[in-house]
This record gives sequence, C-alpha cells and structure tokens, in this order.
Amino acid sequence: MDAEDAEDAENAADADNADAAADEDGAATDAAGDDTGEAERDYHVRQYESADREAVLSLYETVFDRTDPDWFDWRYVENPYLDETPIAVVEADNGDVVGARPSVPIPLRIGNQRVLAVIQVDPMVHPDHRRRGLFSKMVTYVYDHYATRDPQVSIGFPNEAVLGALDKLGERLSLHRGVRRECPVYYRVQDPTALTSLPSIGGERATNAVAKLAATATRSYLSLRTGRPRDADVTVRREAGVPVEELTTLVATSPLPHVHADRDAEFYAWRYANPRFEYETLLAEWGGSPAAAFVVGTQRDVASTVVHVTDVAPLTGGEVWTDAVDALLARVVADNDDAALLSVFGEALPRRLLEKYGFARNDEAPLSRVTTPNYLVARPLTDERIDEWVVGGQRLSEGERWRFTFCERELG
Repeated sequence: MDAEDAEDAENAADADNADAAADEDGAATDAAGDDTGEAERDYHVRQYESADREAVLSLYETVFDRTDPDWFDWRYVENPYLDETPIAVVEADNGDVVGARPSVPIPLRIGNQRVLAVIQVDPMVHPDHRRRGLFSKMVTYVYDHYATRDPQVSIGFPNEAVLGALDKLGERLSLHRGVRRECPVYYRVQDPTALTSLPSIGGERATNAVAKLAATATRSYLSLRTGRPRDADVTVRREAGVPVEELTTLVATSPLPHVHADRDAEFYAWRYANPRFEYETLLAEWGGSPAAAFVVGTQRDVASTVVHVTDVAPLTGGEVWTDAVDALLARVVADNDDAALLSVFGEALPRRLLEKYGFARNDEAPLSRVTTPNYLVARPLTDERIDEWVVGGQRLSEGERWRFTFCERELG
C-alpha cells in the first residue's frame, strides 16, 4: 500500500503499491460486507498459478496504469521465502482472473526468534467486478490459507479507506489480537512546489492555497536547518549498490529486540535487487572501523526525484553510532541537494538529528496539512486461540515494539 503522505508524490507516478487506490477501485467498499448470495456463487478464490501471470499483470495495468514484469518477478516469483507464488486470485465463473491480493513474504527478527511474515499488498479488482464483496473474500482467503502454514505474522500498511474496510472485518479476522498504529514519516522538502502534487486525506489533491501555505512554512523551516556533524572524526564513503557482507557484519554488532526484518545475507541480496529503485550505500567509519551505514534509494522513472534513507545498519547503537548517523545524514543532504524530497520512515533514527537536518514529520505542521497518516496493521496468522501475542519475549500488540524503516515499508 502506498505511503499516504509526501511519499505519494513519488507513488502517484509510480503506483508501486496498490492499496492507496483501494477506495478508487472499489476494493475497500467491497470489504463492507456487501456480498450477495448470487455474487458469492459466481467467484472462486484460489492460489496463483504460473498461467495467471499475464492476467495479474493486466490487472496491475488496469488498476494502476502500470505493468512491470521485471518488478513483478522480483517481488513475487523470485522471493526466496515461500515455495508458492504468494498471490490470491479471484476467478469468475467464465475462468477470467478478475481480482488479486498479493503478499510479500519476509523474515522477521523478534528478540532471539526468527519468524516468517507476509506483507499484504496491492488489492486489485477489475472495474467490471467491483462492489461484489471480492475484497473481503480475498482478505479472508489469505488469512485462512496461511493460518496453518509457515508464515506466522500478517503485516499491512493500509490507507484510511482500506483501514476502514478492515475494521468491518475486524471481528471476523480477530484483528483485535494484533497491533494498529501510526508510523511517522519524515521529509526534507527541498522543492516546496512538489507539495502541490500531494494527495490529501481521501486521495484528492491538496488545494493550491493549502499547498502554498505549507510550502511557505516548509521553506522557512528548511532555511534554519542545515546542520553539521558533531564529530569531525567520522568519515563517510560511498559505494554503489549494497555491500552485503559489510552490512551483515554491522547488523550483528548491535542486535535489536524490536520487530524488524531479519537482515541476513539472503535477505539483503534479494531485497535490494528491486528494479524500481537505484540503491547506494553510505558507510560511516570512526577510528578506522565501520560504525553505521545508510542504504539510500532513489526511485527510477518518476517525474520528481524522491530519495529515501531506505535503511540503517545497525538499527540502534551507542554514542559512536549516533555520531555516525549524524555524519550520514549530513552526507545524504549534501549529496542530494537537487532532489525534490528526502524521506525517512519510522523511528530508527533519532528525531533530534532528523530535525537538525530539516526533516519534518508528516503528522505535524506544516506537512500535516497536505498529507495523510501512515498506518501499520499486523496480526498473528494461526488457527489457534491467542490471548496474548508474544513472540521472542516481545508483546507484539504494543505498537512501540515494532521498528520498521523503508527497508520494510517500500515492500508494502
């Protein structure tokens, strides 16, 4: 699902994640439980088969006006974590595939335990088959399908339309056992005119008056925040791509008990092969030893340049790590002064450092006037009764136990 705030500037052109369009494509309304008995008999939900590839790509093109076979294969077919291609499809009585609900499997590290999760993404319903309960049928099918299989966690990043639709299925799917929270996104808006292209709440474009007001406030905000690193002994070097061995070594230096993607060599190799982004790595060294690293992602083939601080390794650390992050943020800003937006997702990086370099939260003025919230929804996947959701010693129903960056968010 799309990041529902300034990231929508890139996703409006990219349409990378489909749940942002759920209200437009009728999928969210389907979840309201408006299934009719006749419609129920006309459709069958099943697992994706290789023969469905062209039909699902056609749905992507119909719903999101984009088809990208290489990205599709990377995301679903080449994903190393399940033997099956993790897509539920809706087949009409004539055999046509008229809906799809893909999932993206990823490994999670929770305390000392590794579990498999599936990120729910991109609900698609063909325009001729909307408002017939297909969204709710697909959602229920996915939960039931994985309840007795390896994935133990379901994750989603819904917009407000999809969130409301899921609420109507909450009791049926026992969503109360999971977690629902807002996740902050920080933006350094370097081209304030880009704000006029951001969808506001409900998916409509921000009015020029509101966007200009936010642009003026953002310009003033940025003019006061062009920070410098605190520790001059930290040096930063750049590498094209993602140096897997160096990053896995860094991750091991400071383990984090919170829920996050398990960043081992296999994950790094698959994750950063995403053909819709160009990735580079900034490595900070202190005293001749690596202290922290950023993976920086730039979307390909979009009108405005939007740069993500996609990931940080490790996700936490002490004073040396903090000084390294300080220097890395300075380098990101210096290297990307021609980008329209710089963006950081989540709470891994210290807020005071982000504000030092002119990053503003999407849920606070001035950006809150032209952006919508980012939500995380997660629940256990099981057919057993769970009174308290605890994995690896962590109570996952508590929102602060989750520590995601764009590493996870770009996938959803």
